[in-house]
Amino acid sequence: MKLILVLTAVVLMLGACATGQMPEDRGPTPAQIVKSGTATAPVHWGGQIVRTENLRDRTQIEVLAFPLDGAGRAQTDRPPEGRFLVESPGFLEPHEYAPNRLIEVRGKLSGFRNGQVGEAEYRYPLVMAERLILRAENAHETAPQIRFGFGTSSFGSGSGVGISF
Repeated sequence: MKLILVLTAVVLMLGACATGQMPEDRGPTPAQIVKSGTATAPVHWGGQIVRTENLRDRTQIEVLAFPLDGAGRAQTDRPPEGRFLVESPGFLEPHEYAPNRLIEVRGKLSGFRNGQVGEAEYRYPLVMAERLILRAENAHETAPQIRFGFGTSSFGSGSGVGISF
């Protein structure tokens, strides 16, 4: 009986450490930045690429923003949060940074750019990229998970604890 109590306590303590990843505070959304009129803070945003355009010395990516999960992956099953432009120095291959690919962006806001979505005028927050993470196509990325199991035997003596990752 003492062994069962000890094992139960161990499992409960380890279970308390196995919380899922919580999303970090990513600040205001692109739509909130446009509404506020101030675009000078660091951001951690992500979403789905709409288009990629290579300019003379940099690449500009238009992104439809979605909330990020704890692993930084865009949650496309949630409502979009506006659009933003990302600029990265140098050339980025448009085939890799293709429409509908998911991207995670860390950088600093650097004002706004006016553009169009269809025939509608649109004001984009502009992010100067410090880090871009292009998510794998058709890959189901999940955060690491820890599972615990506990078992006993009714025939003879014995008990066990299992941990899987």
